Amino acid sequence: MKALVVSDAVSESLYSTGIRAACAGVEVILSCGDLPYEYLEYLVTQLDAPLLYVLGNHDGRLHRADGRVSEGPEGGRSIDGRVERLRGAGGKSVWVAGFGGSAAYCGGENQFDEREMRCRVRKTGVRLRWNALAGHGGLDVVVSHATPRGVHDLPLDPCHRGFAAFVSLMTAHRPRLWLHGHVHPSYGVDLRPAQLGSTEVRAVYGHEILEIG
Repeated sequence: MKALVVSDAVSESLYSTGIRAACAGVEVILSCGDLPYEYLEYLVTQLDAPLLYVLGNHDGRLHRADGRVSEGPEGGRSIDGRVERLRGAGGKSVWVAGFGGSAAYCGGENQFDEREMRCRVRKTGVRLRWNALAGHGGLDVVVSHATPRGVHDLPLDPCHRGFAAFVSLMTAHRPRLWLHGHVHPSYGVDLRPAQLGSTEVRAVYGHEILEIG
């Protein structure tokens, strides 16, 4: 299944008339957060593909010109704390889980301490175990805003410290791919894809087009 993965920075090459050619064959849009809702809505409209998203630490309520208040991009589906089944054109299913927000650093929205994230991960683990018992298969892809602890993170920076709970989920359920945002190339971190056990961890800034199934 071909996925457009976006995070943290608007890609001008997509916010243009060339988007359909650049994203030919894309079946799903995955957002790792910290992007304008209007931009994500534009991607959905232009590509006619489902959007699954988590919110970043800079995301919040959007007060629109017509007086409406949006909690997220319209036309998309939040997968924060959820497990979703995607079906590709070829009939293959891909199971995707999501976790929004970052490590707590200033008491704002979409911030969690390690204990809080561990509780959220544990609830997702229960759903995954039910899936396994029902014969639905295992976890394939995780979409998060923050990083797993020790991968692409800045351990001395409270905002950009990764979550140990993510590593525990990775060890227990062995997703093939973990996608995250939050850490920018300008931070001086080596953002090349990393391998933790059987899981490839990829940092996304701007956009990437990937095969996820």
